[in-house]
Amino acid sequence: MTRKTRAEGREAHSLRWSSAFKILFLIIIIIGITTAGLAAAYAVTAISQSPEIDPTNVREAIAETSVVLDKNGDPVEKLVQNEFSEYVPIDKMPEHLKQAAVAIEDQRFYEHNGVDFRRLISATVRNLRNMSFSQGGSTITMQVAKNLYTSQVQSFARKFQDIYYAFQLESNLSKEQILEAYLNSAAFSKGTIGVQAAAKTFFDKDVSDLTLAESAMIIGITNRPSDYTPYKLAPFEDGEGIDNLEITLVAADSLGEESTDRDKELGKALFEADEIDSFEYSQVLSGDMLVRKAVSNPTSKKRQKLILHKMHDLGMIEESTMTAAIDEPIELDLGARTTKGISSYYVDAVKDEVLDILKEQGHDSKEAQQILYNGGLRIETPMDLDIQKIVEEKVSQNTYFPGRHKDKKGIIQPQVGIVIMDHQTGRVASIVGGRGIGGNNILNRAKNPRQPGSAIKPIGPYLALFNKGGTAGDVYRDLPRPGGWPKNSTGYKGYTTVRNLIVNSSNVGAYLVGKGLAKGEDEASKMMIENLEKMNVSSIVEPEDNERYVNIDTKKYNDMNLASLTLGGMTVGISPLEMAGAFSTFPNQGNFIAPSFVDKITDKSGKVIYENPREEVEIISPQNAYIMTDILENVVSRGTGTYANFSGMHIAGKTGTTNRKRDSWFVGYTPYYTASVWIGNDDNTPLWDYSRMAARLWRAIMSDVHKDLADKKFEAPEDGLYRKYIPVAGYTELFAESTAPSGLRNLYKNIPPKPKKPKVEKKEDNQEQNDNNNNGNSQQQGQGQGQGQGQGQGQGQGQGQGQGDQQN
Repeated sequence: MTRKTRAEGREAHSLRWSSAFKILFLIIIIIGITTAGLAAAYAVTAISQSPEIDPTNVREAIAETSVVLDKNGDPVEKLVQNEFSEYVPIDKMPEHLKQAAVAIEDQRFYEHNGVDFRRLISATVRNLRNMSFSQGGSTITMQVAKNLYTSQVQSFARKFQDIYYAFQLESNLSKEQILEAYLNSAAFSKGTIGVQAAAKTFFDKDVSDLTLAESAMIIGITNRPSDYTPYKLAPFEDGEGIDNLEITLVAADSLGEESTDRDKELGKALFEADEIDSFEYSQVLSGDMLVRKAVSNPTSKKRQKLILHKMHDLGMIEESTMTAAIDEPIELDLGARTTKGISSYYVDAVKDEVLDILKEQGHDSKEAQQILYNGGLRIETPMDLDIQKIVEEKVSQNTYFPGRHKDKKGIIQPQVGIVIMDHQTGRVASIVGGRGIGGNNILNRAKNPRQPGSAIKPIGPYLALFNKGGTAGDVYRDLPRPGGWPKNSTGYKGYTTVRNLIVNSSNVGAYLVGKGLAKGEDEASKMMIENLEKMNVSSIVEPEDNERYVNIDTKKYNDMNLASLTLGGMTVGISPLEMAGAFSTFPNQGNFIAPSFVDKITDKSGKVIYENPREEVEIISPQNAYIMTDILENVVSRGTGTYANFSGMHIAGKTGTTNRKRDSWFVGYTPYYTASVWIGNDDNTPLWDYSRMAARLWRAIMSDVHKDLADKKFEAPEDGLYRKYIPVAGYTELFAESTAPSGLRNLYKNIPPKPKKPKVEKKEDNQEQNDNNNNGNSQQQGQGQGQGQGQGQGQGQGQGQGQGDQQN
């Protein structure tokens, strides 16, 4: 081969490589352009699918935990559904907290316009190399976008949306506003959102009081909250005591663990050391709560040191300051999100009422839930913490619950439902729906209907009688009934007045009064139901209620009968809350105000979105309301309610018990408060000492509630009352002038006339006399016998319509 030929070969080879390189370069260019085009198209698609936002209204986009306030405006509970958050303006945050966030999260925060491209490209390259999203590259502004507008899902689409929103935020907000949004929306573990919530959760202090060391530890959480949380829960070691430890009670179901004897032992030690109260102790004993200690997380301390060194490297703090912060001992102080010593019953009732209010304002169920928990609402309530704690303390004492036991579910029995309210305003001061049970969304027996028994008499037949024109002096024949139903458990008084019928809780009298309201039973029942529904009694079963009560044959079992409405043998019953509301009508001059748990609601911007109107509904005249109160005072002073009486206070009220000893009631009031107490077993089995249980507990609670209150008489109307002596009763009776009898004969209008004797032969007259004597003997033998037999259909927890006698 000649030299020329070899040169030509090398030239051809070089040409081929050159061509190949050009082709490869061209392919790379094409791929790059295609990739860029696809990426651009992908970005455009992602951005086009991004919802519009209003960056100027970023405050509204930040979820904030709503708070419930008591009657004095003090926080009772923060409504935490999944997360606890509390907004705080940036001028309330310490400077070193803001510096720590910038140092570790976005050191060029004050230099870029929302996106740090150098950091973003570096993170993207590393992610492509590792085929993962482990490197974020997000600025503080992009994290605000992620927290508020996109999601936590790792994807390129979300990243494009974060960039898009970051530019909008930077165009509309200052750096300080963006940093404020970030520090209020970042997650800090243990269900906390924002630095204020974190400061209260881990150190039980306001964010403004955080030290540099505490600030660095809190900021360190945001990178990996579960890893860098300042503490973890641990069980106690054998022989370990409670001294010098940060201890918390944790719901057993949240940990998926069973309670042990060790938990109960530690609970007892905490109770005796006054670290927990009787209610919390009862939750430990019942196994609902476990005792755990909080131990410092060493990983969190390492992260804190990293941040402090970073702050020093960036010139934010001196070396001596850094060293002092690293050496500073971190003392955990776990802040409570609820007020100690009270159950969730009151707050649960508040939440139910707020949801109803929000729905009435046009929000659907999902929106209402979102606003309730994340809308930053300030919910002002009439809750009286002192009264609530008195009630909680009394129901925790077994002495008021003879025959105590645990049912098949392990729940202590008997159970209880209690409501105390201000009858002049309808504001509920206290509610307790059970004992020995903790946690949220539990059965609130104070809102659960039960058969009221004789407690229905004042608000059923007698209220209707007074509204129809009847009086306390009207005379009825309180004697055994033909057929033996209904029967009295306290004997019979013969011809006696309405006052005495109520005082002695006569079943015969209540039945006769109800029957005499109208010509037919249906019409009489409608009169009583109309009054009850005006007082917001919502659980009356009518024949056409089959869609509402799907488990009841409402055509057959309903409350359109005298047994339900005069003796309280109702199909479903009435709740203690609604009983308190109905009875509160009498001390409020005959006007009903619905019991309520919410006074006012303010949104996060300070705008009042609801204020309770306290609407009154006239149920009975002021004169007849006062007369009923006067009668119910006699019930307590000399009738069936004497066990509710205590000295130094005017008291009116009514007892109630039901067939087979299933329910014990006392509903009563003073010049200050109306209160209802129900006691019974959840499975509807008989009580051990049913007749006096509720009255005794009522007295124990209300005597403490009124300890520092001066006695005073019930308020009487200025005029319209009239007194007249009643010979058959032997006392002077009180009448409303509008219904005062013109003569004593009018008081006997409800006594049926004696039938005329037919003309018969003398022999037959003698036989009739013998028959009458026999009947008289039978009547005497029937007096004082036990209650009649009942028949009914169970509903709910075994309740049902009873045709038997209701007692006391």
